[in-house]
Amino acid sequence: MPRIRIAAVGAAAALVAGLACAQPSTIPNGPSGENESLASLRSYDQLIKALESSVQTSNGAATLHYAPWKSNTGRQVPYVVIGNGPTAALIIAQQHGDEMETSDSAANLVRTLANNSQASQVIRNSLTVIMVPRVNVDGFDGEKPDGTPITDANGNTVPWRQNYDPRFTVNPLPAFYQRGRGYDINRYHGFRPECPLDNPNYPNINTAAGVASCETENIDSTAPTYDLTKGNPVPEARNIRWLNDKYKPVVALDMHHQGTRVHDGEMVTASTLYPTALQTAQWLQAVDPNALARFNAGQTMAKRVVVVIAQKLAQYPYANLSRYPGGTEPGISRNAYGLLGSGSVLLELRGGIGTKSGGYIQKIGYHASSAILEELAKDPTLSAFDPNMADVLVVPANGVPPSTGNAGGEAEDDPDHLGG
Repeated sequence: MPRIRIAAVGAAAALVAGLACAQPSTIPNGPSGENESLASLRSYDQLIKALESSVQTSNGAATLHYAPWKSNTGRQVPYVVIGNGPTAALIIAQQHGDEMETSDSAANLVRTLANNSQASQVIRNSLTVIMVPRVNVDGFDGEKPDGTPITDANGNTVPWRQNYDPRFTVNPLPAFYQRGRGYDINRYHGFRPECPLDNPNYPNINTAAGVASCETENIDSTAPTYDLTKGNPVPEARNIRWLNDKYKPVVALDMHHQGTRVHDGEMVTASTLYPTALQTAQWLQAVDPNALARFNAGQTMAKRVVVVIAQKLAQYPYANLSRYPGGTEPGISRNAYGLLGSGSVLLELRGGIGTKSGGYIQKIGYHASSAILEELAKDPTLSAFDPNMADVLVVPANGVPPSTGNAGGEAEDDPDHLGG
């Protein structure tokens, strides 16, 4: 296979029909230069109705469910199961409430997989696909009991990155917490097989002590007080871990948005990355002899998935793919489910854009996720895809190194979403 460098697609991106400008833009509202509009995106109620519609017209091929833990405003988190094949794949979107287009990508894929086309039938016969189009149902358009938008301690309304947990308004704050808002869901995924309710940010893991405990408490995060040392305080993250344990997916795809970045003068429209929590896997060996082998298998599968994504998106001139500079924190879903043995992959789509450009971003997420399912339906091991090509086909934009993350104190809004 020839060496292909997909970090810069080139000027062909400007020729795509429908793009409003001739050159890639680096301004926040580019590439079409319009303002962000939430009106074009599905509200919580509209999302539920869209999923119900897809399920109702699927003739039994898809079923709508709700995850076991409600959000802190009392909303249910919907997920759809499509097909009944022996191989499971998990696709989640919008862990961060202000990363909106990913949700519509996932909802649109639900509609396609539930139709009566031959391609969808092949996927459903080979796979069981679990789709969670909006993990963070509060962070996008959460409401108070009177129907008005939730607000943070400063009076800001959603959408925002975090979930909704307003208990912590004074110091000391938990890890990856925004004052007066809530937790960054994508830092709170339990990563040890025997500890699904773990708070992944407590206890600390180190080479001398290994892992100090396994938290087992099912925390009610709406209670006036709770103990962060006894369990995971983020219901949305617990939901995804529950789905992982229930279905044991061979691939877990997590879709996010990132800020505008440029590589070699060209705008990056998507980035991807496999699990990078090798050091955690090595530390876990002290209490789990299979930890390193499990992580290595998950990372290898994830690299195969990255190759699938790269080869698929190379077909589209508006898709300019780079390797994401993500962090190594084990509570990141990409790392947590890799540590659990899944081919866990992050896909970051360019965010902060308007409705015209948003349509193209949605398409990138749709094409990437559908390509993964198509290939898994052919071969659940993806053996035709060389994992060593992942770092050949997808290179870092401008050589940006991985993020070190923010393990404690107050979380930043992080407009570039590095570490995702």
